[in-house]
Amino acid sequence: RTMLDANAQHHREKNAEQTLKRQQARVIDGYWPFPPPIGFRHEKRQGQGKVMIPHEPLASIIREALEGYASGRFQTQAEVARFLETQPDFPKNRYGVVTVEAANRILNRILYAGHVQAEMWNIPLRKGKHEGLVTLETYERIQERLHGKPKIAARTDIDEDFPLRGFVTCADCGHSMTACWAKSKTGAKHPYYYCYARGCESKGKSVRRADIEGQFETLLADMKPSRTMFALVQEMFKQAWGIQSENEETHRQSLASAVRDAEKKIESLLDRIVEANTASVIAAYEKRIDTLEREKLVLREQLENTARNKRPFGEMFKLTMQFLANPQKIWKTGQLEHKRTVLKLAFAGRLAAYHRKSGFQTPKISSVFRMIEGINPMNLQMAEGMRFELTKRLLVYTLSRRAPSTARPPLRITCGS
Repeated sequence: RTMLDANAQHHREKNAEQTLKRQQARVIDGYWPFPPPIGFRHEKRQGQGKVMIPHEPLASIIREALEGYASGRFQTQAEVARFLETQPDFPKNRYGVVTVEAANRILNRILYAGHVQAEMWNIPLRKGKHEGLVTLETYERIQERLHGKPKIAARTDIDEDFPLRGFVTCADCGHSMTACWAKSKTGAKHPYYYCYARGCESKGKSVRRADIEGQFETLLADMKPSRTMFALVQEMFKQAWGIQSENEETHRQSLASAVRDAEKKIESLLDRIVEANTASVIAAYEKRIDTLEREKLVLREQLENTARNKRPFGEMFKLTMQFLANPQKIWKTGQLEHKRTVLKLAFAGRLAAYHRKSGFQTPKISSVFRMIEGINPMNLQMAEGMRFELTKRLLVYTLSRRAPSTARPPLRITCGS
């Protein structure tokens, strides 16, 4: 019996060793041999074995969450968790919520960028055989935001009832205005905004939600450009898009040159590792090589993306043009997430201060709408017909004469109206 048990133990150890080696080989080849994360599922393919493929609709939900956090649409991980929680198809825990830890795990998974890595086996980052939900560049932006300056946690009291809470400030003290439902003697509930800062003249004095949000919609209506102005802005975007398309070839050449430079640096560092004798120096070289490998992967991915045919202008900027044409429409018909996006894109920082008697003060609009306002034909004026002089001394040459000598004093040109 002892011999049989020893033989069985030996077979188990050999089986575990072979399984481990097969898993390592799969990761080296770019496959993920472990259970797939949320948004992926395994599919058997001839000659490849099990390959991860996007699992809809979870893949689209996670893609939107990742791109939203990378672009700044979601400022914190709590907002990402809240977005995932509002999706009925996304799995929740036993309490029916999506935790911040779950959102953090999704934001840190390199698999969503189409790459694989196994640090426990010292297998560096490499291109995976599966299709990523986002690009590696987007993943790097997410990591920069995660490990950069921490953001203030999202407010838990922001809901559909009071979309302006946290954005409107009190004109008397400068603090953010809060909001609540007030209950009357009859038991009916009424929505109000108010300031609750200590020492403020307007402390506790409420403003009806219909008044403040109605005036805010008027602000958005005033930001709507005319048809002529909107056509001019759209034409400017088209011209800029055309110039950008012409510069794509130069950009691709620059990316290809950057990839070659990164490969040369890696080869140089590998030669130095062979000649190095100190463990600390070798570790520093290996760390630098790992950084260069990640940079090279990002550059190659950018090169592949720029090589693809771009979608037409109308498809790329459809939503942008709709927002610039009428931000009030998106505010009135959108959900809370769309309303918060309007606040972030249409205004610089917080909204202007609100006074309970005089209403909104001059708001600080975003740079895009400032540009539209600046090129408004109504703001263009003719120069006054007054006399002016050129302060520079200019040299005047004629085609039939040679240039005057340097000893000759230059002429001063005077222009009048």
